[in-house]
Amino acid sequence: MHVGIIGGGMTGLGAADELSRNGIRCTVFEKDSALGGLAGSFQIDGVYLEKFYHHLFTSDTAAKEMIERVGLADDLQWLPTSNCYYLNRIYRLSTPLDLLRFTAVGFMDRIRLGALALRVRTVKDWRPLEQITARDWLIQMAGEGVYRGVWEPLLRGKFGRYADEVAAVWIWNKLKLRGGSRGSKQEERLGYVRGGFGRAIDLWEKQLRERGVAFHLNSEVSRVQAENGSVTGLVADGQFLAFDSVLMTAAPEILLQLAPDLPSEYRQQLAKIKYLANTCLVMRLDRSLSDAYWLNVGDPSIPFTGVIEHTNMQRPEDYGGAHIAYLSRYLDTDDPYYQMNAEPLLDAYCPYLERMFRGFSRDWVKQVWRWRERYTQPLIGLNYSRIKPPFETPLNHLWLCCMAQVYPEDRGTNYAIVYGRKVAGEMLRMSG
Repeated sequence: MHVGIIGGGMTGLGAADELSRNGIRCTVFEKDSALGGLAGSFQIDGVYLEKFYHHLFTSDTAAKEMIERVGLADDLQWLPTSNCYYLNRIYRLSTPLDLLRFTAVGFMDRIRLGALALRVRTVKDWRPLEQITARDWLIQMAGEGVYRGVWEPLLRGKFGRYADEVAAVWIWNKLKLRGGSRGSKQEERLGYVRGGFGRAIDLWEKQLRERGVAFHLNSEVSRVQAENGSVTGLVADGQFLAFDSVLMTAAPEILLQLAPDLPSEYRQQLAKIKYLANTCLVMRLDRSLSDAYWLNVGDPSIPFTGVIEHTNMQRPEDYGGAHIAYLSRYLDTDDPYYQMNAEPLLDAYCPYLERMFRGFSRDWVKQVWRWRERYTQPLIGLNYSRIKPPFETPLNHLWLCCMAQVYPEDRGTNYAIVYGRKVAGEMLRMSG
């Protein structure tokens, strides 16, 4: 059996790992020059840095196991981080005492906000949360003041015009993940590989190649070929290649483009799944912006939703003494910010950085990169499980596994690996 895998992100690698360990021959096609997908990296002075900010939660056992398996267990650090909120000023929100000092909302709303973290842990069945919006659920759980003062700006900042459509199951997962990374002292600890996750991906690729997995980098798949209702292979770089099965790990919309033989009813189901894009500006600075690692932006006039100062978790010395910060924005592809390259985007953001960080000047920024991806955040609306597609498609031997199927969990590096293994398990059962 020979499986063609479209996409060399963490899902594709997870599937190739599981399949190859069970004696299945795999060939992975990746349109970029390196593996990793949304977890991909670039280098600063020879040190890996993720294009889009990454860390692990303590519950991310699949990613942790992969890192240990490739020999980097001693380089996986669990580090204390600070979680902050910007609304006219920076508020630290890492401890119960920080909550009491959060004067952006009234005293009783601070109590309700703290209680929300505890109430989230009591939710054992996610299915009722499919039937209520995040807005209505948050108001029920913590009150109108907490929603208006804290959560509404964040939801609108991330989802824009779709904010009122997002189901409660999405925000519940976010709160549960972050709460689960807090220890007995309520100190959040997040995981990071010293020298970047790119080191782990390189070693994983090496292991997979040694096991016989083939990789075609810079390779564009233009069609999934089928005859009489069954997949026969795919066309990559203008050449037809025969496969016994094909696994698509990119967004459903791309599958619709590549597989015209899919039946109309299934195509209509996939077309209901929408994604937001993301543009991420990475700045190399000569000084720190603040002491916050993760800074949520609650001011709706600011055109980015988060400032993640990577070197407030990692040491600046690892990057030649530079300070590294990410500015993240989720958006539609027709948004003008999506089209901007690095320097114009920095120009557009500078007035807001000057407002947020005392003394900030553009000359603090010594180097800047802009990364963008079309498919980054599936829109999780009400009753999403009704449109979530199964791994197996109506075409025999064609499989789909992507972020849109990571549900009720939320997408991320760990669950990409988990679901890659899941689809591989189903493929193995069907072939056996």
